[in-house]
Amino acid sequence: MMFGRSPFRRLSLAVLVLTAFISLAGWASTQGAQAGASVAAKAKATGTAPSCSGKPLQFTSIASLTGPLSIPTLTTEGKNATAAALKAVNSQCALGRPIAITLCDDKSDPNSAEQCGLEAKSNGSLALFGSSGTFTNGTNAAQLPGIFTAGGSLFDLTNPDSFSSNSGLTLVLGGAGVAAGLHKKENLLVTVDTSATETFAVDAEKVAQSVGVNVKPLFVPPTTTDFAPIAAQVVQDHPQSIGLILTDPLPFLNALAADGITAKKVPILTAVGLMPPPLLHQLGSVANGMYLLTQQAPPSDSSNPGIKQMLKELKAAGFPSNPNNLSPASTGAWSNVHGLVDILEKLPKSELANLNSTDVVNAMKDAGPIDRPEVAPFDFSKIAFPDVKSLAAFRVFSRDAMLVRIENGHYVSVSAFSDVTKPFKLTP
Repeated sequence: MMFGRSPFRRLSLAVLVLTAFISLAGWASTQGAQAGASVAAKAKATGTAPSCSGKPLQFTSIASLTGPLSIPTLTTEGKNATAAALKAVNSQCALGRPIAITLCDDKSDPNSAEQCGLEAKSNGSLALFGSSGTFTNGTNAAQLPGIFTAGGSLFDLTNPDSFSSNSGLTLVLGGAGVAAGLHKKENLLVTVDTSATETFAVDAEKVAQSVGVNVKPLFVPPTTTDFAPIAAQVVQDHPQSIGLILTDPLPFLNALAADGITAKKVPILTAVGLMPPPLLHQLGSVANGMYLLTQQAPPSDSSNPGIKQMLKELKAAGFPSNPNNLSPASTGAWSNVHGLVDILEKLPKSELANLNSTDVVNAMKDAGPIDRPEVAPFDFSKIAFPDVKSLAAFRVFSRDAMLVRIENGHYVSVSAFSDVTKPFKLTP
């Protein structure tokens, strides 16, 4: 699709800067991963039922496993959770044929992304699954629909055959709802300065006004390395609450703490994707009390039936299953596989036996509301934010998220999934 130099083109490209580091795809990188590794192969090695035979329902995930766009640790979780879910559904032969998902490393490079797309096109994939990658080179080469993707690329957000199960854009608007739920009338939004964040700041202010919160943006140049002056500026502002959209929150949070501001004293809000477990360990007590928005329940939420099932399947597949060492990246990757099965198992067996890409697209369109306990509800037939100008044109399908709080380095759920444009109802 060509947009020329239209304002929509400029906004769409700018959106990628924003969503690249707040979308929780769970496939951004891995430690020791190898390009083209087959997730299905690991699931098969751990016990796919012999009775589940026939040609697999093939899918491909394109992701930056290596290079500057990679995010350490999250993909390891995503790979393990996907493999565990595949083992479970293939052991039951839920669709009458095994499911296979091939993961291809685009190496944070558009040329490699194109090679991944060509591989997906040639290996019989029905769709791109879980992640479509960052570059249009890959999606253009694949010429396939995208399903259960992260809502973080131009393809995810604009292609009519793209169906993302979550999006960082939903979390952008959530800060006002959190501040309102905490009974704060003001929120200082400390954000990286891009054309996308400038655009969304305007909408964030409007949404905030509707719930009685005044949002004041503080734009930080992307090249900033010394956050002491930024922290000092925040201190002078005496904020009631602080929203945070920074590619690396660590130096800013440490600078704030050095100036006497911590989340225990002033509520600090951000997206869970910006605060993975390794960063929590680095921050230590500085992170305690922070509020994080997420569209996937944390694995530590022991009361959630979906989480219970996921941990059981991780353990059965031989993967790490200590919930305190896992992030919502595991939840999202695991849930995507089960969500796919939920939709496809409604199709007639005769159609599953000869499934093609068009059938997959139609199944997504006809799926209706998806309401699994471990992830925010979504509906592929309805755009989530027709009422928010900067988001109305994008294929985002859920306006719900939940809130977690950091306590002693762990995620603790403090709200149910709810509309991010309304005040959150928080539990102690």
